[in-house]
This record gives sequence, structure tokens and C-alpha cells, in this order.
Amino acid sequence: MCEDRSPRIYKVLIMILPVGVVIGTIVFMWMYFAKHQEESNEQNVIIATGIRISDLEDMVRKFTVLIGLRTSETEVGRIGLRQAAVTIESRLGPKNLGLIVRKDSGEAAYGLLFKSLWVDIRGQERAKEVVFMAVSYAGEGEVADSNTVATVMMLASSLANEKPSRTIRIVFLPFDRSPADQKSWLRERCLSDDESCVAVIGLKTMQQAPQISADSWQMVNTDSKAKLWWESLKKGDLLDTDMPNVWITHPVYATDAWQDKKNERLNATIGVTQEIRGWLYTVAR
Repeated sequence: MCEDRSPRIYKVLIMILPVGVVIGTIVFMWMYFAKHQEESNEQNVIIATGIRISDLEDMVRKFTVLIGLRTSETEVGRIGLRQAAVTIESRLGPKNLGLIVRKDSGEAAYGLLFKSLWVDIRGQERAKEVVFMAVSYAGEGEVADSNTVATVMMLASSLANEKPSRTIRIVFLPFDRSPADQKSWLRERCLSDDESCVAVIGLKTMQQAPQISADSWQMVNTDSKAKLWWESLKKGDLLDTDMPNVWITHPVYATDAWQDKKNERLNATIGVTQEIRGWLYTVAR
């Protein structure tokens, strides 16, 4: 009886094994092509923006996990601010990105000096006309505020080899203040006497829940002239406005959004970076 059953088992195994091989091959091929498509998508992002999603993710992780709270109000926060400044300078400086990182004289708080840092994408025809792109590197150490700093760092990386007509000055400010105060800081501390400010575009964390609308971008300050200029910039038909000061935000920088959707936030941030990059070039042309 056992001898009769054994050949049957062998026959069944012979029939099953090829099916297993086929299924295994299909699974392997699917995983291979899925990985290839993911790498291809990332390569397209690199070509379009000059940055990698993995680089953005790494910077956000550093500001949230390794640095954390960044504020002058507490001892831990002050350490975080200084670590953030070192990170920015190291990442954008000569040993990595190859840009010259400049600093202002700083402002004293709690016995320490906190300085803004900036890099220039130097203009070719009108170098003394400066377009500011600004962000504060202060923050709570959450993903939202860390993403704003990481975005502007990645912008600097993507623009490093570009040659705009006007100078694009990318500034990292030590304090999170009002748009008006930030503009004053930029003009007084980050602009030389023989230079002129064309415009200020600043990036902020979104404090309120995102509004449901066709345009996800929101302007933080309420200056009516600056708002008209901002709307014209988005349409690509730039108004002639004297030193507009526009501080903007987007749902990718919202504190309460994108819960458990890290990859979606990162991918959306790449699209946001592309938009900002295009606007800067429009103003700096």
C-alpha cells in the first residue's frame, strides 16, 4: 500500500514544483521591476530639481531626531539652534556643496550670539540686485518645521550651479519672527550698502489646518501689494512692485497634516520645491 502511494506523491510533487518555480519567478520579476520603477522615478526627480528624495528625508531626520528643539528660550533649544547652524554651514559649505557660507554679526540672547547664515547664487548680469529666499532655522523639532529648513537647503543644492541674471541669496534666520521683522533683519544684516533688495520670499510652517482650495499655497502676511505681486508671480506675469515681502506656507509644512504619510509628504515636498525654484528664477531673470 505504501509502495503504491509513493509514486503518486512523486507525481504530485513533480507537478507542483514547476508551478512554484513559475510563481517564484513572477514574484521576483515584479519586485525587480517595481524597484527599477522606483529608482527611475527618483532619477527623474534628480534631473528635474537637482535633489534626491533620500537627501530631503535625511535632512528632515537630522533636524527632528538628531537636533530637535531649536529656540533661544531654553538651554536645550539654544544647543539645538547652534547645532542647526553648524549643520547648515557644513552641508552647504566648501567641503560639501562648495558654496561660501556667510554670516552676519548676530543678535545676542541669553549670553550667546545667534547669527543668520546665507549662500549666494550669484547673478551674472545684475549681481547687485538681490532676491531673498529666507527661512528660519528655529523650530520645535517637529517634521513640519524641519521640512521647511530642509526644503530651503535642498533649494540651495539644486541652484548651486545655476547662473541667474540677479543674485539669489538664500538665508537661514535664527529667530522665527513676523514677516515684517524678518524683512528688516534681511535688509539691515544681509545686504551690503551697494546692493538693492528686489524681493523677499520667505517660507514658514503652516500653523492652522490647511484650507481646501485649488491652490494649496497660503500667504502668511496680509500686505495687499505683496499679495498682488505674489498672485502675479504664480501666473508668471510679474508686477513691478517695490521690494515685495511675501511669506508663504503649504500643507507639506502643516503640523497636523500627513499623519503616518511620511513618503507622501516627502514626494509632495519635491513638487513644492520645484515650484519655489521656478518662482525664484522668474524674479531673478
